[in-house]
Amino acid sequence: MNTRDYRNAMDQLNPAPDLEGRIKEQLNLPPRRQAHPRRLAGKALVAAAAIACTFMVAMAVSPQLRAAVLTFFHLEETEQVPGPVGEAPEEPEMTQTTIDGLVEAQYIRLPNAGAGYDYGVGTLFQAERADDGTLLARHYWAAEGDQLVPLETHTTRFSTTWEGVTYTDTVYWCEYEGAISCHCDGTAGYALDYDCNAIAIPGSTDSVILRLSQGSQTDYRQYPVLLDLETGAVTDLLDGTGWEKAAPLTDIRWSDDLSAAILSSNRTGWFYCDRTAQTTTALDQLTGLEVFSAWFDQDGALILLTLSGSEGDCYDVWTWQPENGQLKRTFSQLPVYQSREENPHGFQFFFGGRRGIYVAEDGTVSVLDLVTGGTTIVEDFLLSQQENATLIANTSGTKVLFASYDDQADGLGISSLGVMDLERGVFTLLDRENYDALHEGSLSWFDEDRVAITAHGKEDYNETYLYLYRF
Repeated sequence: MNTRDYRNAMDQLNPAPDLEGRIKEQLNLPPRRQAHPRRLAGKALVAAAAIACTFMVAMAVSPQLRAAVLTFFHLEETEQVPGPVGEAPEEPEMTQTTIDGLVEAQYIRLPNAGAGYDYGVGTLFQAERADDGTLLARHYWAAEGDQLVPLETHTTRFSTTWEGVTYTDTVYWCEYEGAISCHCDGTAGYALDYDCNAIAIPGSTDSVILRLSQGSQTDYRQYPVLLDLETGAVTDLLDGTGWEKAAPLTDIRWSDDLSAAILSSNRTGWFYCDRTAQTTTALDQLTGLEVFSAWFDQDGALILLTLSGSEGDCYDVWTWQPENGQLKRTFSQLPVYQSREENPHGFQFFFGGRRGIYVAEDGTVSVLDLVTGGTTIVEDFLLSQQENATLIANTSGTKVLFASYDDQADGLGISSLGVMDLERGVFTLLDRENYDALHEGSLSWFDEDRVAITAHGKEDYNETYLYLYRF
């Protein structure tokens, strides 16, 4: 099976409700323990590519089997992680390669020990500061192919007042591929008891949200306003909605069009704010549930979690439709994920998306559609056969990165790296070699599609690197 055949087959994966229902019923049963000696892990992973080929044949025979799984594809080629190369560059430098025809890797070397460099919303950026820490300028780059492309930096000055405090500052921002990468240095720093942060709005290129905050720890509270990037005008987002019922606000989650918000307070619970109808109402009152957590699906519906089980150690998952009040339970009695157990297991949900991950005690992994109740098994993959595994979702919850670690290595020692594409139904896993040549320090998402790893030299800390992977 070549890469094209594989990709064509992946396009045919569609859920089958009857088989999903049977799998879902099994998820609600107490998971059984099953021993999987770690000595089998190597053989299982080496055979994964052959298993994937065998599975493609099975799909042609059984439509139900085709619908039941998220296909695990283990790359045959191993990444050779670049080692230290000596003197740091004066400007960021990048090389690019493709691994096994499926994974694009971009290796970026950063100057000056990476001081002032960071990344977010698909861009690399550098903060240029004076000796006293004052922000002087901000530079942005896009990583395209084997080139770092400089992007134009814009600034928007603003001033606004909330609860007797005046916030005056500058937002630095750039636009790239229809998205805004933005930064506000904050009006107070650590010396005073207030701050301000700029937050990009998905799908918007003309405005950002300013999160004004005051207090700390139990006294912390925040408030949102909208900043027009062209004019600097500031608009109150919650004025006239009755948001005061939820005060003090400690977290705010927005619908895609900002027409509604989920307001959260450590003291008062969860509230639904309808900006169009100018109303704010407790979710407990609207749904009759004791809501533990809530977030928006892409269509404006709310996904709710409630605690269940004799000791409150399980989740029930619900959907609630604001336009008609329809409430539906899609999963029940999902054990809370236990990451510190010998065999980590349980349910992990990802804010911002409609899907979650369920890991049984025997290591089998399932993808749960929290809106429809659909269930998809990750084929031929056991989490229990991986060392110190991590699962991290992207912002939209459409993809989940997977990493396993070599605990004998300096730094993270990421020995395997992969991505579960929850929309396409594919899990691609890449093994890595020479990862211990550098001290790997962090792992996260660079944007919706690329994974980022930061690293620095062991003997020369000034050697700093950013590795990007697109699966």
